[in-house]
Amino acid sequence: MKRLASFCISILMLLILLPSQSAAAADLSEESVRAAMLAMEKQYPEGTPFSNSNFYQWKGGIFSGGYGCAGFAFMLSDAAFGSLPARKYYDYSKIRVGDILRVNNDGHSVIVLYVNADSVTVAEGNFNGKVHWRREIPMSTIRNGQTAYAMTRYPEAAPAQAKGDLNGDSAISAEDAQIVLNAYVRTISGFSSGLTQPQLAVADIDGNGSADVSDAQYILRYYVENTISGRSWSWDRIIRGY
Repeated sequence: MKRLASFCISILMLLILLPSQSAAAADLSEESVRAAMLAMEKQYPEGTPFSNSNFYQWKGGIFSGGYGCAGFAFMLSDAAFGSLPARKYYDYSKIRVGDILRVNNDGHSVIVLYVNADSVTVAEGNFNGKVHWRREIPMSTIRNGQTAYAMTRYPEAAPAQAKGDLNGDSAISAEDAQIVLNAYVRTISGFSSGLTQPQLAVADIDGNGSADVSDAQYILRYYVENTISGRSWSWDRIIRGY
């Protein structure tokens, strides 16, 4: 037992030292998405020329790319979401930071920086041929029938996601433990954990209301016992330790 516990701790320490792409992929809190987009303001400050002569190749999947306003929105979207796929929706009560709105009767694209009580604050390219930050659009304008659609790149919630399965691949692995551990390190460093609400729900293995290093160790132990050692240990037994 001591040997196995020592092995788990050694793996955890290795995970701390390894760079993690999973942590970045999990960091989809709206404040993190907003920060990634606003970081682009240094490169494209207010008034930077950005017209239909500017093209950007999108990683989002629905369109290959776009010119002008669409290209600028796609560029900010990639800065926040990487290569996550996009999907359209039409229920504008679900607008979130980082979503792209196709407004003006399908004639202009904006990307959402803030969702306010009765409006959204956006960034946009090709606003009179230039970059414009923080224009406020009333929700009544978005809902007046001139908005063609919205697009989001937040992953769809997986209600059947199992305890400990942070990356949603239907398996418990060291990668899931790494995601929890990196979220914990972010939290104690004063940042957002970067976990979505569904991830937080499946990360709290011991039910103490938080995702911490103990949960990461439980997930890793579950992986070692059930996958590597071929046993069939329940979460209850993992937590009890015997």
